[in-house]
Amino acid sequence: MDFELWVLIPIIAILAGTMKDYLKFRARQRQLGVSTTGLEKEVATLKQTNQVLLERVQNLEAIVVSQTWDALHDKALTPAEKDLRIASAARREIAPPPQEDLHQQRAAQLARRLQG
Repeated sequence: MDFELWVLIPIIAILAGTMKDYLKFRARQRQLGVSTTGLEKEVATLKQTNQVLLERVQNLEAIVVSQTWDALHDKALTPAEKDLRIASAARREIAPPPQEDLHQQRAAQLARRLQG
């Protein structure tokens, strides 16, 4: 019986150490799982913010590159020349409205003329 006790003590110590390490591992795994979820949410938020900022930069690039911007900031032009250049550039840069909108506007104008 004495011999069995001496054999059981090291086995119990080894099992206790293994159990302790396993419990530490599980706790760390749970902690990493929670932090991973938080990181995924943060990455999604950053992607959305990045997309919004990209659209804003594209809009700003379109403004800066436009001929209207150049006309507004040309110091060599007189006010009359500046107004003429701005109006000309604006007509070229602004796209015409869709044909369907034009047809609706014309129909509304015609209806008003017929009514009164």
